[in-house]
Amino acid sequence: MSRAEAIIERAFRLLAGWAAAAEAHWYPMPDGSGMGCYGTGYNAWGVQTNQKYLGALATLNALGGELGLVSEELRSLARERALAALRYSLRSHLSGDYRRTDGSQWGHTWISGLGIERMMYGVYQLEPWMSEQDRADLRRVLLSEADWLYAQHQRGQHQGVYGDKWNHTGRNVPESNLWNGAILWRAASMYPDHPDAAAWRERAHDFLVNAISVDSDATSEAVLAGKLVRDRFAGANFFPNYALDHHGYLNVGYMVICLSNAAMLHFDMRGQGLPVPETLYHHNADLWRVLRRMIFADGRLARIGGDSRIRYVYCQEFLLPTLPYAAQVLQEPHAFELLE
Repeated sequence: MSRAEAIIERAFRLLAGWAAAAEAHWYPMPDGSGMGCYGTGYNAWGVQTNQKYLGALATLNALGGELGLVSEELRSLARERALAALRYSLRSHLSGDYRRTDGSQWGHTWISGLGIERMMYGVYQLEPWMSEQDRADLRRVLLSEADWLYAQHQRGQHQGVYGDKWNHTGRNVPESNLWNGAILWRAASMYPDHPDAAAWRERAHDFLVNAISVDSDATSEAVLAGKLVRDRFAGANFFPNYALDHHGYLNVGYMVICLSNAAMLHFDMRGQGLPVPETLYHHNADLWRVLRRMIFADGRLARIGGDSRIRYVYCQEFLLPTLPYAAQVLQEPHAFELLE
């Protein structure tokens, strides 16, 4: 068995065990709609919890069966749960006709695109089992989010595309610039017939250039997506040495999150045969050269700045998409050793 095969087998074994345990937290909608959710079904983090769940269960169904690592019984359950959770997510969006368990609808915030980005790899794998209504609902949600990001994006008091090295300004936004640029690019690429698709792509480039951004970008003569980097520059989110002051401390975990979102869009676009924006890779290699020194030999993050959540745990999981990306795109020779 190759190293990659061993990693995949272990991953599916762990995922299957988790899916079984997750049944304790599955909530079917009591109205007979056939929809359901993992967790509370509330707005905010409840949205993302359910979206990450459906991505995982969709993978268990599609790839687990394809590789012969999951029983047909578990595949069937995973598929049923993933579709029910997806339908709940899509219909309870602000553009939809359903309410969440707390009576609200979700979407149109600086962070609502994050859960979408983290579920889309699974949604693509659900495609053979999706109905025409599912596809229409997915289109509706992605177009609605893209339209809001393009015309009304706001985080706190700040609007549009911006960045700042210091957390206290409220303008240090590397991770959200990256995933919001990714959502705009994804929507424009999946639905190129939309009249605003070209404008969304252009705005995506602006968000992406200002994700892993540094002061030198303000004068950079490099050309990305047909424009000088300096002409797209709206603020540095990283220090010149790629340190990140996020949540008020040197946040190694969010350095990982930035690259994890780059990885998700890269692999999704390649997998769907869609173009990858060249701006996605802006300073990825520079950041990785610093970040790779903050990973112990056993794959644990060295949180040298501490952590504001569960001690030394949060963001560890975002190395999972980042390491294969580092191997394939950033030419990291030790990526699979760390992944193990």
